[in-house]
Amino acid sequence: MVKDRIEATYSCVTCAIGSLVTLFEKGLVPGEKKDTTMRAVLKYFSDLDYNQPPPKIGKEMHHIIREAMENPDPYKDVKYHYNQVLLDQLPQLQGKVKTADDPFQLALRLAIAGNIIDFGPNQKFDISATMEKAKSVSPAIDDSEALRNAILDAETILYLGDNAGEIVMDRLFLETINHPHVYFAVRNAPIINDVTFEDAHMVGIDKIATVISNGDDAPGTILESTSPEFRELFDSVDVIISKGQGNFEGLSGCSRNIYFLLMVKCDHVASFLGVKKGDFVVKNVNGN
Repeated sequence: MVKDRIEATYSCVTCAIGSLVTLFEKGLVPGEKKDTTMRAVLKYFSDLDYNQPPPKIGKEMHHIIREAMENPDPYKDVKYHYNQVLLDQLPQLQGKVKTADDPFQLALRLAIAGNIIDFGPNQKFDISATMEKAKSVSPAIDDSEALRNAILDAETILYLGDNAGEIVMDRLFLETINHPHVYFAVRNAPIINDVTFEDAHMVGIDKIATVISNGDDAPGTILESTSPEFRELFDSVDVIISKGQGNFEGLSGCSRNIYFLLMVKCDHVASFLGVKKGDFVVKNVNGN
């Protein structure tokens, strides 16, 4: 069973530092700014309050990183690259979904597979291998048929986006369900490789959904930090589809009817959900 709310643990510190090391390794932090940036982040962690969801820590940490680097969007080029990589694959994947025995199930698994594109933790990923895995994998928690029925019954859907690149697979899933009233939520400003208005428009999400800002720049959805307009919509829609681990971490204690779609990327969340790291999850929390 899912507990009320997931909170940060000591392992979140190593994960967060890993994301900074990833920036270093990819050459996204100029050499002369590495020491200043690392020291600023370590100072923040020395007084950390662990009684908060991990995305709140990520938000504060990346504010510090951007200030130290004097760069408001260190991942800008990386996001563009992975959006384009997945857009190049989209026509082939659209063909596979259309001819599948169950287009909904394949599009859903591909959307979850896209969640592997993440530069938050210090991890390596293989897009092609994960997309291939999606064709046959069974989610460790599988509320997908309940999601299918919820979509059919819903008048309005709020879809919470997660990462660049991955957003192309979100488009494929939304094309497949072909629902007339979908709102697609993005971050209000750049944070790691999370989706913004720019990413949504680049991959064509605006053609199939109403793109909105959640009013915040955390790498996840922390309701108390989002805008009043977003919270009003969040409270009024029939179904919420939440992509990615960051959104799950921020909303795990929420009482709304939410379907969480994610690939589990750390042992802390795996233990919380009772699954293994790397598992696909389709989890309905606090539904009907």
